[in-house]
Amino acid sequence: MRMTSQDRSTEMLQQAEKPAERFTKSREILVINRDPELRAVLTKALYVANLSSTTVSSEAEALACLRKNPYGLIIVGIDTPESLGLVSRAHQAYPSCPIFAIARTATPELVRDVLRAGAVDFVFGSVDSRVFGPRLCSVLEGRPEPSASGPGGAPDGDAGPGTLVEVAGTEAAVPEDLKIICRNRRMQRVLEIAETIAGTESTVLIQGESGTGKELIAKKIHYLSERRKKPFVEVNCGALPESLLESQLFGHEKGSFTGAVHRQVGLFEIADQGTIFLDEIGEMSLDMQVKLLRVLQFREFRRIGGSQVVKVDVRVIAATNKDLKSEVEKKHFRPDLFYRLNVIALEVPPLRERLEEIPDLIESFSEKISRQRGTPRKMFTPEAIQRMQKYRWTGNVRELENAVERLILLSKQEVVAAEELDEHLGQSADLVMDSRFQPNLTLDEVKRIHIANVLKENSGNKMKTARTLKINVKTLYNLMKKLEIEG
Repeated sequence: MRMTSQDRSTEMLQQAEKPAERFTKSREILVINRDPELRAVLTKALYVANLSSTTVSSEAEALACLRKNPYGLIIVGIDTPESLGLVSRAHQAYPSCPIFAIARTATPELVRDVLRAGAVDFVFGSVDSRVFGPRLCSVLEGRPEPSASGPGGAPDGDAGPGTLVEVAGTEAAVPEDLKIICRNRRMQRVLEIAETIAGTESTVLIQGESGTGKELIAKKIHYLSERRKKPFVEVNCGALPESLLESQLFGHEKGSFTGAVHRQVGLFEIADQGTIFLDEIGEMSLDMQVKLLRVLQFREFRRIGGSQVVKVDVRVIAATNKDLKSEVEKKHFRPDLFYRLNVIALEVPPLRERLEEIPDLIESFSEKISRQRGTPRKMFTPEAIQRMQKYRWTGNVRELENAVERLILLSKQEVVAAEELDEHLGQSADLVMDSRFQPNLTLDEVKRIHIANVLKENSGNKMKTARTLKINVKTLYNLMKKLEIEG
């Protein structure tokens, strides 16, 4: 009997197969798709879900990958009748590996045929990254999934094969983990501005020390904007060398440099219609700053090794723990890029200037740790909280959260006492401030603390406070306004 091309493909797939167990433990995804636009959509969705994938455009490339690497899931783009056959052949050769199908449009007949061919799910229409990614994760983890999805990748309930399902999108609320505890007046003002400008398209620059919550504010701006249903892509500009950062941001064409075996979509393309968060932008080299400036000006770029201009609609939020104005003066940062980024500037105060928030933060972190670990919630004595309010917290909110977790895990009591701080916080215990005027405080911090204390001592009386400070009342009011002192 003469062997058909489909029989040969099935035989090749079976020859490539390794033991089935290798698929069940892998979280790597193989994407087989000829449609470049659909590939870009998938790349975005997988990136947002933090899933690792390999993308190929032909069955031959897929076979080569399957011979070499284990995969926990296969995604097949349905764009031609042959694609349907590929689903069937892959299912026959790898029955233990779940197969997802995806297409721009679908008919009831196509849904029925794809599911009959062996796909565990069929997603068509627009893909909502925040829904599609978790669906893939649930399949990788072995949880049962519905059999078909409509636009956006939302579940279709009990609809069976042959039923074309339309699912309307719902307005996303700000997630619980993006709620920011805020009692400090300066911090409240930062959040007020963030919420006010969230619905605009303005570029935002967030400055503040490491650990103050800049990334959290950036995410909140995104989720309060009209772009909330689109990707939020984070890039740490200080964690990658210049050559790799350029490839990550703008992508590259196949063969553009050694090791570029496939065309890679850049993070700006992945963030299209969404938000890109450029963290630690002060670490970016001057050469990269020039390239970024062009993207901000014209919203277009070329991939490395490519000639085609790629246009994107993306909002940029940048963050840094450096004083960019000072970096401009030192010629470490381009002034034109600074002005382009500094449209809306947010200055996040350090935790040592927000000590009144520490009790609420401790309570929030305790509840979070209890929920995550499934353990009884521990309380802190008033003395322990008061003592923690005297710490300098050079690592800011991030350091406080780590300290709370350490105290909860190491304390053998149901209530954490002040005496346990020295034992369990280690180096943090050396940061206790006997005097609030430490050598590493800035002059403005010293002024703010001292004027606030004198005001409190004089029950808010400005005349008495000015006499104590040996300044006139007008100067006092100017200082209070400049330093944002309540009173």
